[in-house]
Amino acid sequence: MRDPRAIAVALALLPAGLLPATVALADDDTPVGLYIGGAIGPSSERFHPEDYSLRAQNTGYQVAAGWRPISMLAGEVNYVDLGRAYSGINYADTDGIAVSALGFLPIPLVDVYGRLGLVDWRSNVHSPFSSFHRSGSDLTYGVGAGMHWGSLGARVEYQRYDMTVASTMSLASVGVTWTFL
Repeated sequence: MRDPRAIAVALALLPAGLLPATVALADDDTPVGLYIGGAIGPSSERFHPEDYSLRAQNTGYQVAAGWRPISMLAGEVNYVDLGRAYSGINYADTDGIAVSALGFLPIPLVDVYGRLGLVDWRSNVHSPFSSFHRSGSDLTYGVGAGMHWGSLGARVEYQRYDMTVASTMSLASVGVTWTFL
């Protein structure tokens, strides 16, 4: 079995091999280069009942840093916080670091993209009688669309996290990006 961290590093470094093509393939209106961003929106958490029966519909957020060497490809690192899931007096906090590759469709004026990567997650579960922690590295994927006005961009995105302890972990978000041109 391959080490998930080695795969994450390979995904993060994939755009580096495309650096020479940055100038040749970049559209005049598509900002390429390093960028930062943030997003907020409704998150959904549903843990497997045999592990611990918790679920939530609340607000999550993510903070991102990325590099878009060409108009059709980007690599991104995100911190994501999915909020707190409750069941009576028991609760769980879930967050993680994700490394993803983003592929953009060549559509004028709108950035339509898909995302595929790995998330290194942790859940801290608390009850009045005990507390425990779970962690792991699993698949994350999603779709989104955005627009940009010079260095400033706006996004809407839906992202899923296939965490082994959960039947559903997702974040639907609205966010902004800033590209350092």
